Amino acid sequence: NIIQGIVVDKLSKEPVDFANISIKNSATGTTTDAKGRFNIAIEKEEQTIIVISHINYHKKEVVINDSMFSGNVTIYLSAKEFQLSGVVVSAGLYEQPLDKLTKPADLILHKDIVDNMNSNMADVLNKTPGFTQVWEYHSPIILRGLNSNRLIIMKDGNRRIGTFPGGYFGQDMNIYDSRQIEIVKGPGSVIYGSGAISGIINLVSAEPFDKNKNSVQLSGGYGSNNNEFLELIKICHKRENFGISLNGKYRKTGEMVYGNGEVAENSNVEDRDVSLNTGYKFSDEHKIIVNANYHYGNWGKPRGFNGPTKRFTKVRNEEENFHVDFAYCYKPKRFVESVNLNLYYDNGWRDYYQYKYSIVSGKLSTLDLVHYRNNYGGGRLYTILNVSKKNKLTTGIDGYLFRLDNPVELFDYYNDTYGHASGLKNAGQQNIGAFVSDEWQIGEKWQVVSGIRFDLASVIEGKKNEENGRNEKRKAISGNTGFVYSPNNTTHISLNIGRAFRMPTTEELFARIISCKGIKVGNPDLQPEYSWNFDIGIRGKALKQRLKYDFALFYNILDGFINEAPAKEVDFDFTLKNTDAMLMGGEFSIAYQFNKVFKPSNSLCLGTGAAYVYGIDLLNGKNAPLFGIPPFKLDAEIDYKGFINKKWITGYSIKFDMEYASPQNRVAKIPEGTDGGPWGYQPSDSHAVFNFAIGINSNSFLGFPKLRFMIKNIFNTNYQPFGSYIPAMGRNFKIILSFHF
Repeated sequence: NIIQGIVVDKLSKEPVDFANISIKNSATGTTTDAKGRFNIAIEKEEQTIIVISHINYHKKEVVINDSMFSGNVTIYLSAKEFQLSGVVVSAGLYEQPLDKLTKPADLILHKDIVDNMNSNMADVLNKTPGFTQVWEYHSPIILRGLNSNRLIIMKDGNRRIGTFPGGYFGQDMNIYDSRQIEIVKGPGSVIYGSGAISGIINLVSAEPFDKNKNSVQLSGGYGSNNNEFLELIKICHKRENFGISLNGKYRKTGEMVYGNGEVAENSNVEDRDVSLNTGYKFSDEHKIIVNANYHYGNWGKPRGFNGPTKRFTKVRNEEENFHVDFAYCYKPKRFVESVNLNLYYDNGWRDYYQYKYSIVSGKLSTLDLVHYRNNYGGGRLYTILNVSKKNKLTTGIDGYLFRLDNPVELFDYYNDTYGHASGLKNAGQQNIGAFVSDEWQIGEKWQVVSGIRFDLASVIEGKKNEENGRNEKRKAISGNTGFVYSPNNTTHISLNIGRAFRMPTTEELFARIISCKGIKVGNPDLQPEYSWNFDIGIRGKALKQRLKYDFALFYNILDGFINEAPAKEVDFDFTLKNTDAMLMGGEFSIAYQFNKVFKPSNSLCLGTGAAYVYGIDLLNGKNAPLFGIPPFKLDAEIDYKGFINKKWITGYSIKFDMEYASPQNRVAKIPEGTDGGPWGYQPSDSHAVFNFAIGINSNSFLGFPKLRFMIKNIFNTNYQPFGSYIPAMGRNFKIILSFHF
C-alpha cells in the first residue's frame, strides 16, 4: 500500500523540500523532493505512525488511517526559529511574542538543557550573554554584574528566596523539570516587586493537559572528569481535562580535577530531586494546576572556596527544600480576559560552617556551625482586562512572608569546649504590593507599555535571647515605560525606562551573618535601594530570515545601593551601607543559518554572543570599581545538522563552541580586616575554553533514542573563572542517552 502526499509550511503553505519521512519504530523511510512531494509504502496495521522531520521544522507524528491510501495527503509542519523566536509569559503575566518586548529577553528550551547535560542553574545560564558563572556548583548567579539579590528567580512565576548573603543561588531547583527557561533583562519591579533590578529568570513548567497522551522520558549521562552520573525520568499521563506528571532526577559526582591535574578534594556533589505536576480543567474557562518539588543536596567546599588560605576540605554542606504552588485561572473571554490566583509555600534548611585557624600554629581553632531554617510563602491575585482590541490592562496585588531561624553550635578546639547560641528566631520580612500595567498597540508599528507599583514592607529582627527584636517598616514606589517600534515585520527597535527597587532584608538590617567573605553585621538604618534603568535595543531578522541579531545597551543609576563597608565593631569584618553606584554595558548576539550545506537536507549555523559591564562604586571613589563586575566575555559556536536516510540513523549534529573571557583589571577593594572571601576581589586572567559535541538520533528504534557525546574544555585549559580562588574543571568527556516512549 502506497501513501502519496505533500509536506508544506503551516503558515506560508510553501512546500517543504527534503523533509525526512519514516515509519515509527521501523527502518523504512523516504524524503520529500524539491516540491515537497513524497510516497511511502506502508503495511496496513492496527495503528501505524509516520514521523516527519526537517532541520527547520518541529518534528510531527501522524497516525495513518484508511482514507490516506485513496488520495494525496497534505501534512503541515510548524517552522522552528533558531533565535529570537518564541513566546514568553514572564514579562507581563501573559503570552507575548519575544520580538514585541520593550526589554531584551532570551529563551532556553528543555531540549538544550538535556543535550548539554547541565548540572544546575548557573551552568545552564552561562552561555546566555550577560550571565557570569563563578564555580562549577553552588555558584552565585550574576546578571549584568549584579548577583541574585538584585535578580529574581522564579518557578512558574513564583518567587524563590534563599538564605545565602549573595541571594538565591538556584542549586536546589531542578532545571530539568521545565518546558523552557525565560530570561527578561532590565527592570521588572512593576510586575514582580523587590529585587527585579537586573532582570528576572522564570522556569516554566509544561501544562499537564493534552489530547490522550501517555509518555515516558528516560535519560542517563556520565561525565569522566568527576565520575558524574546523571539519571532523569519523567512519566506523563495527559488528557484534555486532566493530567499528571512525575519527574525524578538523581545526580552524583566524585571529586573534580583541575586543568593542571590537581584533584579538588571535597568537591563532590549529590542531588536528589522529585517533582509532581498535575491539573484539572473544569471547562474551557476554569482550570487549576498544582506543582510540588522536593530537593535534597549534599556538597563540599574544596580548598580555596572561602578564600586563598582556607582549607575547608572536610566540610560537607547539606540542604533540603520543599516547594508547592497552586494556580487557578478563570477565562471568561470577554472584557475580562482572565482572573488568576497563585499561591505558594517553601520550607527549607541548610548548614553553614565558619572555621577559624590559629595564627600561631596554623591549626584549626574554632568552628561556628550555623543551622539556617526558613519558611516562606505568598501569592498573587491579578486580572487581565481587554480594554479594547489593542489595549490590555493588567492589575493585581501580591505579597510574601519570609521567616528565618539561625541557631549556632560553637566548637572551641583550642580549649576543648562546646556551646551554642540561639541566634535569631522568626526573623524575616513581609511585603505587600499593588500594581497596574498597561499595554497598547498603536497602529501597525508601535507597541507601548507603562506601569506603576507601590510596595509596603516590614522587616523583623525576630527573637533574640527570648525578647522580641526590632520591627522596621519600608515603602517603595516603582514604575516603568517603554515602547517597541517595528518599521517592518523583521526589525524591532525598543526603548525602556524603569524605576526598580530592592527592600533591605532582615539579614542586612539586623543579623550577624557568617558568610564566605567573613562575619558581617547588619545596619538597621538601611533604606531601600533604587535603580533608574535605561535600556535600548534592536533585534530582528534579515537576508531571508537566515540572519538573526539582537543588540542591547543599558545604563543603570543605583541610588541608595546597599554595599559593603568596614565595620566599626572589633568582632565583625564588615557591615552594610547605602551608597550610590553606576552600571553600564550591553549584550550582543548574532547567528546566520546556511541551508542545503553539502546535502539539501543539511544546515550550518554560525553564532556568536558577547557581553560587557562597567561598574563604578561611588562610595570608595569617583571611578572606583564596583564589587563583582565580570570581565568582557565572548561566546562563539559552529553547529552543523543533517538528516540522512540510513537504515538506523535519522539525523545527526556536530557542534564546536568557544568561550573567551578577557583579563579582569578592575577589582573592588577588599574590606578592611578581611581576606576578601572567595570571589570578586581576585583579578582573573584571560582564558579561552573550547568544547565539542556530536549527536545522533533515530526514528527507527523504540523510544526514538538520542545519543550525545561532548568534550568540555578540549585542551584541558587551567584557569580560574571570574575572580575565583578555585580553578575551573579540566577536560571532561560527557555522554548522555535519551529515550522518549
